[in-house]
Amino acid sequence: MTTDLICATPVNDSHWLGKEVTDHLGRLATVRRVYDVQGQHVAILTSPLPAMENGEAIYGEHTALLSADGQPPAFPDFQDKLDELGRLESALYTDGATEEDAQRFRTASQELKPYQQSRHYLRQALVDQARPGDRMYLTGKDWCATIVDIDDHPLRDLPRMALRLRLEEAALREEPHLLESYPDGIVELSTIMMWPTLGLI
Repeated sequence: MTTDLICATPVNDSHWLGKEVTDHLGRLATVRRVYDVQGQHVAILTSPLPAMENGEAIYGEHTALLSADGQPPAFPDFQDKLDELGRLESALYTDGATEEDAQRFRTASQELKPYQQSRHYLRQALVDQARPGDRMYLTGKDWCATIVDIDDHPLRDLPRMALRLRLEEAALREEPHLLESYPDGIVELSTIMMWPTLGLI
C-alpha cells in the first residue's frame, strides 16, 4: 500500500501476529496485522468493547510498545516520556520554560518521533486506500460508519484529511440529536481518528 509519501508493507511472518498483548496504556488486545512503515513495525490491534455487542476497537501501536508472554515491552517508559513531553510543550507555549526545558523537549520529541510518526503514517496509508462503501472504525466514539463518497480529483492532495460517512444506527441511537443536524446520518469527519475495519486491510 502506498501514497506519494508513505509505504506500508505487510509483515506476514511477524512473530507478533495472533498474539494476545498489552498495549502501552495497559489495554488487552490481539495483534491482527503487522506493517513495516519506513523500517518501523506497527501492529493493528483489536480490543473488545464491553459496551458494544461483539464490538471491537481497532487501532495501531508500534510493536516496541507491546508486551506479551510475560515479557515487558521494548520501550517500557514510553507513556511516562509522552506525559513529560506534553508537560514540556505546555510550558513552552506559556513562556514558563527554561532553555534546559526547551532542550529536553527537543530531545524527547526526537526520541518518541519514530513510534508516533510510524503509527500516524500507517493510518494515513490505510485510510488513503479507502473507497465508497468501505466501513471505518471511529476511535473517538467507538462508532463505525460507511464511506459515502470520496474526492478523487487528480489535484487533491494525499493524505485525505476528511471523509463523508454515514453513521451506523448504533451511533444515532447513542446520540439522537445528531439527526437534527444531519437528518440523513451523513457527516464529514476528520480522518485523524479513523481506522479501516479488518476486512479492508
